Amino acid sequence: MKRAEWAKNFWVKAAAFVLAVALVPVIAVNAVALICALEYGWWTGPADLYQTDFVQSAVYDRMNDVRNAYGAFGEEIFEEAWCADPARTNYRFALYDEDGTKLFDNLSAGGSVDLGITNTLNNGKGQIASGVAADMLAQDSIYWTFSVMQGMYNTFGGAVPRLIASALALLFLVIYLARVAGRKPDVEEAVAGWQEKLPFDLYLFIVGCGFGLLFAICQEFSYDFIGSLPYSAMVFLACAAAGMALLLAAWMTFCARVKLGKWWRNTVTFWVLSLCWRFLKWCWRVLRAMCRGVLELLRAVPLMWKTIVVLGAWCLSDFIWRLNYSYYFSPSRFLMWLLGRAVICLVVLYVVLQLKKLQAGGEALAAGDLDAKVDTSRMVWDLKRHGENLNDISRGLQLAVDKQLRSERLKTELITNVSHDIKTPLTSIINYVGLLRRDPAGEQAEEYLEVLDRQSQRLKKLTEDLVEVSKASTGNVAVNASRRSLNELLVQAIGEYSERLTRAQLDAVLTLPDRELFAWVDGTLLWRVLDNVFSNACKYALPGTRFYVDAAESAGMARLSFKNISRDRLNVPADELMERFVRGDSSRGGEGSGLGLNIAKSLTELQGGMFEVSVDGDLFRVDITFPTIQ
Repeated sequence: MKRAEWAKNFWVKAAAFVLAVALVPVIAVNAVALICALEYGWWTGPADLYQTDFVQSAVYDRMNDVRNAYGAFGEEIFEEAWCADPARTNYRFALYDEDGTKLFDNLSAGGSVDLGITNTLNNGKGQIASGVAADMLAQDSIYWTFSVMQGMYNTFGGAVPRLIASALALLFLVIYLARVAGRKPDVEEAVAGWQEKLPFDLYLFIVGCGFGLLFAICQEFSYDFIGSLPYSAMVFLACAAAGMALLLAAWMTFCARVKLGKWWRNTVTFWVLSLCWRFLKWCWRVLRAMCRGVLELLRAVPLMWKTIVVLGAWCLSDFIWRLNYSYYFSPSRFLMWLLGRAVICLVVLYVVLQLKKLQAGGEALAAGDLDAKVDTSRMVWDLKRHGENLNDISRGLQLAVDKQLRSERLKTELITNVSHDIKTPLTSIINYVGLLRRDPAGEQAEEYLEVLDRQSQRLKKLTEDLVEVSKASTGNVAVNASRRSLNELLVQAIGEYSERLTRAQLDAVLTLPDRELFAWVDGTLLWRVLDNVFSNACKYALPGTRFYVDAAESAGMARLSFKNISRDRLNVPADELMERFVRGDSSRGGEGSGLGLNIAKSLTELQGGMFEVSVDGDLFRVDITFPTIQ
């Protein structure tokens, strides 16, 4: 048998359970012996067991029996009952009158031990001296009490190591039973047994009833503990073992339920609470449905009629209440009440009429009638202020007009910038073509050709950008997305632009995360985005500075960040930098077209990403974000 199967074997678990239960009486006996040793000072020397509380208590009980019997029976019957018979009692005593004359004793049976215990007789005219037989031949309560104390005395010598060993063994068995609870040899996972099928709180209630029954049994036997000491001790130890068995069973089923998971669901309390929760949710749904129905009904009723109905219901309920609960409701008081209610209703109806005017004015404005005005001449307080706010709606319209004018201005600037950017290289091409025609074989012909080539390439680039920005803005670009590594694309971009970055005197600083970042993107389009960003840095970054390229992941999103210091002062807001034909230098003296960032933004959004530009002084930053995939 394998070790795991041996540890889960039923008979092994049963043996461990029985052994743990059996250790409880052992621990109890040694603990009692240790307590007696500490109480009576057995560590210091030989013990006088007759002076222990238990033996003294047994002697006192017999002495009380003798005192009561001496006063209740005749002398002959008393002498017959308490004669010196070694087989009947170990109690030895002597009775004396008030003069010290001995009246009766049973000391003639043999040797006895004088305990020095004396007391007066019931009539107060005598004294009784008590002792015990030296040989203790009778098996009475004194014999059993002395025997138990003798056993405790003989036990206390090794009580400490036995107590520690038993406690450690019990602790080991408790841990072992917790480990194997709910386990079977052929099953890897925990399995529910018959105990786990019972609701846990019901199981604990049964265990609690068992403890109550054991406590009642112990309490019943404690009334005559001295008279039946051997039987009482056995009952107490048996109850302790039974209590330990109940406690271990509860411990094992609790461990098994924890291993099975969600043990609180298998409880009567959880079932009751779940039922109450479902009932409360059902009540809530019904209440919400009723409230929605009432609200829909109220919405369908005009405002004035709603007010009339509410006021009528209020007046009627108030009148009925006064009839039922007012001690005296005279006609004069009725007229006063009626006048007061009429005034309140008129005031409320007046306010409702003003609200109706405000409602009509708002509906007219919502319908597009911007010339509609609300008559506020007879309105008061907040109603008048609200009406004036509706009449001042033109202020909000002016804001809308300003926004529209700004949009038109941007369109005009767009046309102007396009014309300027096309006219500049076209004028250079025309001029240098004329120079070549006049002197085709001149010394500067090669220089003219280089200028023509550069300006024609610039014009070609501008034309391509125009076509590309038109496609990107209208969504007419095919997106062939696939799983691509963003780390790899950034490394390739740094490699491709290494020479241009060197010519621009920029030191590229690349920071990548510890693991690869993958996104569902179009590699060609994303390369076009990176090309525009890197090209923008080479054109407008301050020479001799660093160009930071960072990649990081946060909350399932991959963020590519590009930062550089601008060569020229950035006097354009960040949101306008991404408009078409908008550049950081308002003089437009550089070689850029102002379309790169707008194209990059459009291509990024076509791939499901976000493109953001921020400006902080001379710090120019671009953030590109894509959802990551595994």
